[in-house]
Formats: sequence, C-alpha cells, structure tokens
Amino acid sequence: MNKKTTTYEKLINQGINRLVVIITLSISLIILAFVGVQQSLRTAHDAQGLMMSLNRSNIESIPSFIEWNNANERHTKQNSFIRVKTQDKSVTAASLKRKRIIMTSPSSKKFLARKKLHIFFNKNIVYIPSYGLFLYYTQKNNDTTYQLWVSLNNLIKSLLLLLTVIVLVVFVTLGFGTWWAKRLAQRLSSPTLELVNETKKTTQNLNTQQPTLTVPKSPLEIHELGNSFNDLLNVQNQRLDREKQFVSDSSHELRTPIAAIRGNISLIKRRGDKHPEVIPESLDFIDEESLRMQKLIENLLHLSRADKAEVELTEINLSKIIQQLSEHYQSSIPQQIHADIEPNLKVNGNTDMIQQMSIALLDNASKYSLENKVITLGVHKSGENIVLTVTDQGIGIPDNKKDKIFQRFYRVDESHSTEIKGSGLGLAIVSKLAVLNEAQVTVYDNSPQGSTFAVTFKALD
Repeated sequence: MNKKTTTYEKLINQGINRLVVIITLSISLIILAFVGVQQSLRTAHDAQGLMMSLNRSNIESIPSFIEWNNANERHTKQNSFIRVKTQDKSVTAASLKRKRIIMTSPSSKKFLARKKLHIFFNKNIVYIPSYGLFLYYTQKNNDTTYQLWVSLNNLIKSLLLLLTVIVLVVFVTLGFGTWWAKRLAQRLSSPTLELVNETKKTTQNLNTQQPTLTVPKSPLEIHELGNSFNDLLNVQNQRLDREKQFVSDSSHELRTPIAAIRGNISLIKRRGDKHPEVIPESLDFIDEESLRMQKLIENLLHLSRADKAEVELTEINLSKIIQQLSEHYQSSIPQQIHADIEPNLKVNGNTDMIQQMSIALLDNASKYSLENKVITLGVHKSGENIVLTVTDQGIGIPDNKKDKIFQRFYRVDESHSTEIKGSGLGLAIVSKLAVLNEAQVTVYDNSPQGSTFAVTFKALD
C-alpha cells in the first residue's frame, strides 16, 4: 500500500512540533523528578531527625513525653503523629493497672485507630484512609518502643502543583511552537515551491528552448539545486539544438542524392529514346548516389544502435587486432599504411567495435590525404594507458574546429562539397564507440602537417 504523500511544509511542521514537545517534556520531567527527589529526601531527613530526637530523650513517662513534645513541636513543619510504648515497671503507679504505658502526640487517637496499609514496594510508606500517605519509622530502645508517622500530603500537593504548572507550560509551549514551526516551515518551503513552479513552467513545451530558472539565493541547498536544474536545462537545450541540427543535416544529406537520382531518371525519360547514350552515364550516377544514400543510412543505424548498445568488454590483444587490420585494410585505400605497433598490448574492449573505430579513422585519414602520403597506424603504451593512433599527412584540422568534428554531420569542409565524399557521421560513430569501450578519443596536430587521432584505453595489469 502506498504511503500518503505529504508536503515539505507539513514534514517540517511535524518535525519541529515533535522536537518542541520532546524538549519541553524532557526538561519538565527532569525538573519534576529533581524536585520530587529533593523534597522526599528532605522529608525523610526531617523524619529521621525527629526519630533520633525521640530516642535520645529516653522518654519513659507521660510528663517527659509532654516536655519533649512541647520542645519539638515548633521545629517540625510536617503533620506528624507519634506513639511511645513502654513496659518499664518503674513507671508511675497510676499506670500499674495496665501492662504498658502508651503516650501519643495530640490528635493521634483517631489517626492511630485507623487501619494502616503498607505499600508493597516500600515498607516505610503506609497509607491511612482519610489521612493519606505517611512515612513510618519505628525504633526500640530497651523496654521502650518509639513509632513515628510523618505525612507526605504536603509533598504530594507540591508535586501536583508543579505538575499542573508543567502541563500548562507544555500546552503554552506547544501552541507557540506550532505557530513558530508553521511560520518557519513556510519560510523554508517557500523557495522550494518557487523553484517547483518555475520548473513546471519550463516543462510546458519540451520542443522549445527552455528558459533559465530564477534561482533563490538562500537557503544554500535550494540555490545549489536550482543551479543544477539550470545546468540540466542547458544540457537539454544543447541536445535539442543538436537534434534539430541532426534533422536538418540528415534532410540535407538525403535530399542531395535523391534530387540527383530523380534528375537523372527524368533525363532518361525525356531524352533516353532519342539519345540513348545518356542512359549508361545516368545509371552510373544513380548507382553512385544510391550507394551514398545506403552508406548514410547504415551510419545512421550504427549511431542509433550505439546509443542503445550494452557492450560486454573482454580482455583482448589490441596489438594483434590492429596488426591484422592494417594488413587486410591496405587494399581498400590508395595510401600506404605504416604499422608502428608494440606487441602484446592488452585492453578490455569489444573486438568488432574496435575494428569499426579503426576502419572509420583510416577511412577519414584517407579522405583528407593525398594518395602519395603515408598513413601511420600505431599502438603504444603510455604510462598506465594504451593508445591507438591513426596519423595522416592531410590538410589538418584548425584548432577552433577540433572540438566540433565529433558532432554528427559536422565536416571541416562546411560547404559539404562532393570533392571529399562522406556524410560527416564517421567521427561521431568513433566517439560513441570509444565511450562504449571505456576509452577516450582525441585529436591533435601532426608534424609537419596533418592530424593524429588517438584512442586511449586503460592498460591491463
């Protein structure tokens, strides 16, 4: 089951509310526990002091008890009850009728008559109906037993009052915290919502240039996110421009041979009967242009497949593959191929794709070189890399065009003249195949003239 989606503002609001409640409750509970423990220890200390005073006074008669009680009553702030039992036979004769003398503090008769219930987790705490909780202490000294009950009601009332204050503080803090959290959440989410609205505007028409987003300066995270969106939009705009250019160039490249074919067919229809000598020449021209269209379509298919290809790379002997290729391809071009190959250099790659790259680079070098020039095909180790190079002595490539030649349909000869045949897709295919083989293709000048194309692979250990 999908979780219910929520807003950024609501998440912030909920998080801050929880934080406020947790902090407030934690501080309140710590204060409550500290005060409760402190007051309990003070009450217990006072009760123990009163018990020690009873024991030290050695009370054995009613007059001595009354004297002690009068002396200590003003020193205790707790509501306490005291009972002293003695079985000393030397006590006054007025009490001989009884086996023991019982002395109690004022107002203790009703209290002592009540049933006393001990709390199971602490035998020193008892509950007396109608009176509440008490601390209970007893101590025996010879024939005299001292019993003391100290009320905990004042302590409990103080803690309840403190608890009430804490609850009020929690509610006030929660109310203020909710209001503050809402304002903070709105403030934090506002730049995000603005960026979202800007992004929605740019996605209304994907076929047009996307405008740059207005990026908030703060917070920093949203600022960086907006800049990332703008970078993405720039890439999208560049891709859209390349696609438009690709469609335009494809149309141009296909229109030319189609127009030539249709022109020659029209020529044959109009003049073939009366001038049959034009038919072989026109057929040759049609054949040449149809072959040009076939190669163009094949290259377009290669590019399309390369965009979607998933290649499994294996360890191959690059030196051996390029050496065999130089021997087999020599008959396909008029220039002499000079092989300068270090033996047994191995890389991770795809054999068919590397052969296709090499042939495309050799074909490109042949187009732009004179027939009496030499093309050098090399494989060398350079540090941790292995470099495949194709060096020609042709017309060279201007520096301002070196970064453009791997674009689709781009040609150094921008007039697209028929003197140098080709569609401008060969180097684009080389660039795509190099990426698939985890390699990098670059171009630099050859000395004294010409160009060198280098495909750099990672060397195997």
